[in-house]
Order: sequence, then C-alpha cells, then structure tokens
Amino acid sequence: MPSCRRTPTRNSQGNQQSLPKASRSSFIEDNESLTPRPLSTSEPCAKLVTVNRRGRRDVINLTLDRPVTIGRNARQCVLASTGGIIVSCQVLSSNGLVVNGHKLRKAGAIIMDGDRLEIPQSQTFKCIHVQKEPRQKTHIFEPTPPRGSTYKNLDVGKYTVMSHCLGSGTFASVHLAVDSSAHKQVACKTIITKSRDKADMQKVMKEVKILRGLNHPNINRVLDVEVNETEGWLHIFLELCIGGDLFTYITNPVHPEARLCEGEAKYIMYQILKGLAYLHDKMISHRDLKPENIILFTPGIYPRVQIADFGLARTKAYQETQNVCGTVAYLPPEGILALDRKELGYVGMPSDCWSAGVILYTMLW
Repeated sequence: MPSCRRTPTRNSQGNQQSLPKASRSSFIEDNESLTPRPLSTSEPCAKLVTVNRRGRRDVINLTLDRPVTIGRNARQCVLASTGGIIVSCQVLSSNGLVVNGHKLRKAGAIIMDGDRLEIPQSQTFKCIHVQKEPRQKTHIFEPTPPRGSTYKNLDVGKYTVMSHCLGSGTFASVHLAVDSSAHKQVACKTIITKSRDKADMQKVMKEVKILRGLNHPNINRVLDVEVNETEGWLHIFLELCIGGDLFTYITNPVHPEARLCEGEAKYIMYQILKGLAYLHDKMISHRDLKPENIILFTPGIYPRVQIADFGLARTKAYQETQNVCGTVAYLPPEGILALDRKELGYVGMPSDCWSAGVILYTMLW
C-alpha cells in the first residue's frame, strides 16, 4: 500500500499485493540543504502512475493522512523520517513485488522517486514524488549532489548498493541496498576508511565488533560486513527500518492536534528499556540515546522500535570515563558537570538510563 507521510488516500485494485506509503522525515544537516515547505495532510506528496488493461492512464495520489491499499491486504501507514518524502511499502503477498527489477517478498521497502513497481503478471506502476527532495544524488556516495535522477548502483558482495541516501555524517553515509538472494531491501552504512589513521580505524572496527555480537528485536541488527581496502570503504549492512525515527514521529503527528497518548508512550518506552537492558547485560553502553537514534521498524501507531547508531557505544560500560560524549540535552547532571571540569567523569550505563527518562519526558510533554 502506498502513501505519503502522514498517510495516503485509500484505493483498491484487483490483485493481492503490497502497501506502499509515503512519509515525511527530518532533514540531514547540511549547509547546502534547503528547507521544504510544509505539506497539508490532504495535499498530494507523491503518485503512482500506471496504464490499465484498456490502455488508459491511471493515477493514484498519495497524501499524508491515509494509506493506499493495492489488493486485499489493508494496513495502516504512519510517519517516517528523512526530510522530504519517503514512500514506504509493506509487501504482504507471497507472490512478492518487483521494484526496479528486484523481487521483494514479505518485507518492508522504501520506494524512491522514479522507481517502477510491478505486481507479478499484472500491472506496473511508476512512483512520482510530487514534492521533491531539495537535492538528489547523481554519483554514489557523493555528499552534496545536484538535482537530477541519474542513479548508479554498486555491487558489494551479494548486495546491490544504490545511491539513494537515507542519511549521512562526516565519515559515513547510509544508503538503500538490495539483497537479491533474500528478496529484501537493507540499509548499507558506508564508512570512509582511506584517509583515516590507525586509531580511527580501531574505533570503526570496535563499532562493527559491538554490532555483530548483538541480536535483539529492539536493537538494529547487523546482517553483514564487507571491507574494500583498495577503494577505502567499509560497508555495514543493517536491517532496514521503514518507519522513520522517533523524533519525527513525536514532532510530526498524522493530525496536528494529535499527540502520543500515555499508553503508546509506555509501549515504546517498554521496548527501549528492553533493548537497553540487553545492552547493559552485555556491559555495553550506548552513550547517545535520543529520539533521533530510535527508529520505527514499520510505520503505524504503537510501532515496534529499535535502538540504532552505535558510533559512540562503549564496552566495559561499568567503568568511569572522562570522555564526555553524546547530545547535551540528554546527558545526566554528572555528564554536564564533566563538560567543564575535565577531572570529573561519569559512567555510561546510568547515563543511558537518564537519557531514556528524557526520551519518555519528550514523548509525554
């Protein structure tokens, strides 16, 4: 079922299939980014274009306040998170869905502008984002590309990494990828290794080692790691979450007057604490817990959430550290004091618990 972030119009057409939807998201910080104008819930943000059996052109408009269902498997969509429009899709049919020549089965997917969706032995749709991203990528892993739609793919092991960027930072970017053998999309975190010194690389490999040892429904799971020493890239393939991040979910409700109820906040918090307890049992502290690092596995109310971004995580988390890190608004009092007084330290695990409390306050405020 397709839709735009806040949720799309309801439609139905013959074959059982999937549910796409579009969602709004928070912008990746970039000096050259442009802020898009806000959309109303009834304004089309994307559309699916097809030709029916009589040769006539049909258009399904996606809006932010209702999901679109193609086939008999209806499901609700909710907000997502990356700045512009994200069209997310739940493939519920055992026959699968073909996106740009890649067959997907029983999995979530992100549908980009210009992508072609084919229901096997039935109709083909072209996804058109009405509200465009302020920038589009023309070369894989290029940080600030010009507008355009000439995408290139990169084969890495059994994966095809696409230039569709889901997020980026100083040394890493997250791109959409496809695992053709498993018939699903995944996220590929690509870290630049070529120009980094030995100490930096040890930190990178520490994050990889931490992530590979984790397996919990509320922790974003690492599926595979590929190292390209010649080109200077490290590719970490992660489970794809298509519902956006918790901060966007809290601050951009489907209906402007709506807010998280206590029951939903409790349900989300329960999952965060389950994931946190799993980490602390392994003596790992996250050290940068905040709504932006909590991601929604699929769109919808009462979502399943996962803790993500372990770039600042630390093992032996019971030990005190003098290296203050994380986001100031979510630091405990001892962490704030240690910012100015270098002789002071704090412990990572209690700091995570404080950050979780701030997240709960943010959800209910």
